[in-house]
Amino acid sequence: MLFGTLAVIPGMLLALAGHLLTGSPDNWSNLGWLSCYLPFFGCVGIGVYLGFRDDGATSIEEA
Repeated sequence: MLFGTLAVIPGMLLALAGHLLTGSPDNWSNLGWLSCYLPFFGCVGIGVYLGFRDDGATSIEEA
């Protein structure tokens, strides 16, 4: 959950960049969803996935 929470920061930056690159549309069509919400929730989802993934190291000595 920590990685998912920390992934909010780059997600917000990517969503802002997508919003500005599409010209800040007033009409939220499919392009608005793809350019703003997909990068944000994509970053959060990848962060949650990386946080829950088990890389096989069970103790600090093995890492």
